[in-house]
Amino acid sequence: MWPTVFRISLFGREFSLGSFGLLVAIGFLVGVSVGTRLARRYGEDPERDPQRLPDIAMWVLIGVIAGGRLAFVLVNLPYFLERPLEIPAIWKGGLVMYGGLILAFVLGAWKARRLGMNLWHAADWGLTAGFLGQAIGRLGCLMVGDDFGEPTTLPWGLRLPDPLPPDSLFPPELAGQTVHPTQLYMSLKALFLFGLGLWLLRRRRWSGQVACTLLIGYAVLRFLIEFVRGDDAARGGIFQAGLSPAEVGPERAELLLSTSQMIGLALIPLVVVLALRLRRKYPLA
Repeated sequence: MWPTVFRISLFGREFSLGSFGLLVAIGFLVGVSVGTRLARRYGEDPERDPQRLPDIAMWVLIGVIAGGRLAFVLVNLPYFLERPLEIPAIWKGGLVMYGGLILAFVLGAWKARRLGMNLWHAADWGLTAGFLGQAIGRLGCLMVGDDFGEPTTLPWGLRLPDPLPPDSLFPPELAGQTVHPTQLYMSLKALFLFGLGLWLLRRRRWSGQVACTLLIGYAVLRFLIEFVRGDDAARGGIFQAGLSPAEVGPERAELLLSTSQMIGLALIPLVVVLALRLRRKYPLA
């Protein structure tokens, strides 16, 4: 854990660099770099697509951050209604990936259309590169203690320091305990999807095949990881009767199905229908 990379004092004010923002930025740059290479190899226009990517990537980044934060605020609306000044504090963590994924796709698709690109052809290599960037960015969640797992006795569990470092998002009661490293699970999930995307790009038979496969894979793997998350009160969803945060407090809340799991269950059939349509409409020679 390393929430803050460094702090400096200048002109009577203290400035700091957070590890969450740093790793998200690194993930974005790596994703764009790899995406440029994939565009040269798999793009519909190998000459122009790499040049268009930075414009699309900026809109995707806006979507990831704005959509992820908006979804987090909506899930925890009562908290933020009492603390509206904390809404833009993304450097403290607090992004719902499904919100970021949806808005990023919408804004990226809008920009790609404006640039005259084949949306689903570009989505195949673009989403593949994006998952590599996410694998790096998710490490920022580990550094600050966001999206933490529940206590475990498994040998690969993450033992938290006691005391916790300043600015940590791990709750104080977990200090010294061993928890599921769910942040690493999500990084490995994204890395697996990146590798799967590379494998499928060489074998795809229709535009959108890779993107649809990766979206379904994301929904399934995220659904499974959610079962070992420990931040139940922060995620929202369907709680066990009598054990919602409002009734027993965040420490004893018991989540049966999270918001992300419900979105994933809705997303899978929609993507399957989309895939069947794209297979008929955009076959590759």
